[in-house]
Amino acid sequence: MKPFECTLCGKCCMHAGSGLIEIEKRLTSRDYLCRQKIVGGTFRARVEEQFIDIFRDTSENDAHPTWCPFLRRHPEEVGKYLCTIHGSRPSFCRTYICCTMRVFADDDREVGKVKGRRSLSTEDAALQQCWDESVAPLDMDNDVAWRSEIIEILGRAGYRVETYE
Repeated sequence: MKPFECTLCGKCCMHAGSGLIEIEKRLTSRDYLCRQKIVGGTFRARVEEQFIDIFRDTSENDAHPTWCPFLRRHPEEVGKYLCTIHGSRPSFCRTYICCTMRVFADDDREVGKVKGRRSLSTEDAALQQCWDESVAPLDMDNDVAWRSEIIEILGRAGYRVETYE
């Protein structure tokens, strides 16, 4: 297994706004006192120097109140998003992993993710069918053994699987 690598899709942070993180007070031009709404408590967020200009533009965040108040669209890469407080993000952001596995087709396109403990997220009909017929029926409590079995099943079906710690 290799460590999880973020692809900057922004999807996790697009649901961290009003329900998870709230800016309570601006402390300086770069520092904010924030409330962690679910776990309670506060943290100090510092907008990183290289992101100050994109952080100032709040138009997209204003249009999407569910977004984390520190999420911004990447200025140079379409479909990519940045955490403007990455170095001072709260602990629940530091430990979050959006998926435990990524599934790739034979042309190296990502076609699915396993989220949570064992939930497949895909729009690939063939992968969904393989999952429903061969993976979902597995009755295994041991996650390591289950993961090995999934890699084997999906490999036989022509998929490549990356698993994360």
